[in-house]
Amino acid sequence: MAEKCLLSVEDLKTYFYTKAGVVKAVDGVSFNIREGEALGLAGESGSGKSITCLSILRLVPQPAGRIVSGKIRFQGEDLLDKDNVEMMKLRGKKIAMILQDPLMSLNPVYTIGNQVSEAFKLDGLKGGIGIKQKVVEVLSRVKIPSAERRLKDYPFQFSGGMRQRTAAAIAIARNPSLLIADEPTTSLDVTIQDQFLRLLKEMQKQNHMGLLLITHDLGIVAESCDRVAIMYAGKIVEIGTVRRVYENPTHPYTQALMKALPKLGTRSKKFYQIIGEPPDLSDLPSGCSFHPRCPKQLYICKEKYPPLTPIEGGGYASCWLLNERV
Repeated sequence: MAEKCLLSVEDLKTYFYTKAGVVKAVDGVSFNIREGEALGLAGESGSGKSITCLSILRLVPQPAGRIVSGKIRFQGEDLLDKDNVEMMKLRGKKIAMILQDPLMSLNPVYTIGNQVSEAFKLDGLKGGIGIKQKVVEVLSRVKIPSAERRLKDYPFQFSGGMRQRTAAAIAIARNPSLLIADEPTTSLDVTIQDQFLRLLKEMQKQNHMGLLLITHDLGIVAESCDRVAIMYAGKIVEIGTVRRVYENPTHPYTQALMKALPKLGTRSKKFYQIIGEPPDLSDLPSGCSFHPRCPKQLYICKEKYPPLTPIEGGGYASCWLLNERV
């Protein structure tokens, strides 16, 4: 039996209006996530991954940032039709987010126990032994050692890995249907990173939770996700199952990312690198945004943006090389 669609994003556009011009941070993004599915959103820094997720939660920085158009349907309801009060009830309860930097998301003047308990208080639970037990339980779930003894500690007394796991505890405390994780392993060493990714998969399996994982690390995507969407200059240029995209990358940008991955058993004095720099989102090149860096560019790439084209094996890519009429 096919899983229900949990989240559907259709032609989402989020722009920032600045003195330097209009920054098209998210420019026509579409994807969906089914119940229990993990989707990786990957690409270079500045490609629009985080703003896509902030748009889903309606937390785009204002007044400069605006969701210009599109639809964001969660469990069948368009989030863009909801007012601020309705969105506040939905955030944390139905959709939760782990931010990239736990030092920014955790308040330095409140204890760990106080900050985690706030999630339960939002559901109407009163303070006391009952809520303390729930806090200890959720901290234990994210593998905080001696959780009961650490409730009165402050964030600065935790290591980077423990702070990140605490942020995860706050996010999962209310058993959300969708968890958005924005670069959740940035501050973790390799050993703790592996433990944290296993934890995310465990939580996802236990709660049948949808997961949107933002990262620039394709190794993390391979380990944790069912499908992957590759973003470049505010657009998704390729999407498909992790296996198909990794075995048969279709868009030249995806191919370049895969080529840049180090491979075990090979000896090379130089790693492959993609020439050039990502474009200025307030002054995008004409046609395909990747064409100035693309070794396979055609004449039409400079003139028109390519449509999404179905790929054999599943998924889509946006490249003129796939269009038979070129």
